[in-house]
Amino acid sequence: MNGGGEAVWFVGAWDEGPGYPRTTALREGLRSIGVPVRECRVPGLGTSKQALLRRPWRWPGAVLHQRRQRRALRTSLQAALAAERPRCVVVPYPGHAVVGEVAELVDAPVVLDLFLSAYDTVVEDRRVVAPGSLIAHWLQQVDTAACRAADLVLLDTPPHAAYVAALTELSSEHFAWLPLADPDAPALPAPPPAPSQGRLRLLFFGTGVPLHGLTTLIDAVAECSEVDFELVGGTAQERAHAAARLPGRLVLQAPFLPPAALRERIAAADLVAGVFGTSGKAQRVVPWKVVHALASGRPVVTGATPAVLGWLDGCAAVVTVPPGDPVALAAALRQLAAEPGRLLAAAAAARPAYERHFAVARCGERWRGILARAEAAAGRRGRR
Repeated sequence: MNGGGEAVWFVGAWDEGPGYPRTTALREGLRSIGVPVRECRVPGLGTSKQALLRRPWRWPGAVLHQRRQRRALRTSLQAALAAERPRCVVVPYPGHAVVGEVAELVDAPVVLDLFLSAYDTVVEDRRVVAPGSLIAHWLQQVDTAACRAADLVLLDTPPHAAYVAALTELSSEHFAWLPLADPDAPALPAPPPAPSQGRLRLLFFGTGVPLHGLTTLIDAVAECSEVDFELVGGTAQERAHAAARLPGRLVLQAPFLPPAALRERIAAADLVAGVFGTSGKAQRVVPWKVVHALASGRPVVTGATPAVLGWLDGCAAVVTVPPGDPVALAAALRQLAAEPGRLLAAAAAARPAYERHFAVARCGERWRGILARAEAAAGRRGRR
């Protein structure tokens, strides 16, 4: 390898475009502190990952696909390494299948953005397979092997990092956290809509995965005649449930809207719904929809989870309720509908809350320490 490059390389098989903000935010965070970024990428699986989780019989085919990805990535990476040495290599999510290959090839610190545990997603959150099963054990080993191959592993919150450390039985020093950010946050959020006396325009957007707790939200809205509900996404079952329970008060949008159209729907809302699930994952993450809403200048109602309270407890822009409790959620929605002045004050507090905790610039500030930790860890392992 030639020289001692200053660039951080992103190497792997990640997805790009609408719906995949994490890797873009990581890149932009580095660039915000003046670190050059280069890429060596083979295409990811795209939206087929969601379907794959529901069809375990297709997993062997996915494993074969990942093997082909690794071969293609190895060829590209070897060619790139012949010309330049990276300062550090970041393997973005999903990196389980490639991080070991990358770590074998590079003589530089390797940071894995695990982002989601395979075990947590398939076993605990989606409940596709049972805990204690052979597949569950295998998924835990997949997480462990991936984390062990890297010098430092990133998650999005401290509770999430602590969970994966315990799951993999690796030292907590092997993990760091870097929160979600919105790389497409508008320079200035749209002004809030004019208050509608006694009415509340509530928006939910998301796929309807278990941590969202969308059924809890629908049941709460059904008890609040003051709330007009707009639904973007959700599962087919949840969309049918909303249509049955909210006749005359439901606007059912397409399951997925392009970014510009989603921004329009957020701008038209008084309030954005976060997540209300009771799973372990729901307790450990600050969901993307919360970050995106705050970046867009809209207040949020969401479950009072340890992760959310750790950053946003006492924030005027965020109303929290017990997870999985439609009665408490309905009471909060009624109160907000009756207090339009409070909604306007909450909207004014939203973007400042985003800037304090989740902006790309904050991501960049945390990157300084993460790079230093990765370099020190690589030195201890003899990789530099």
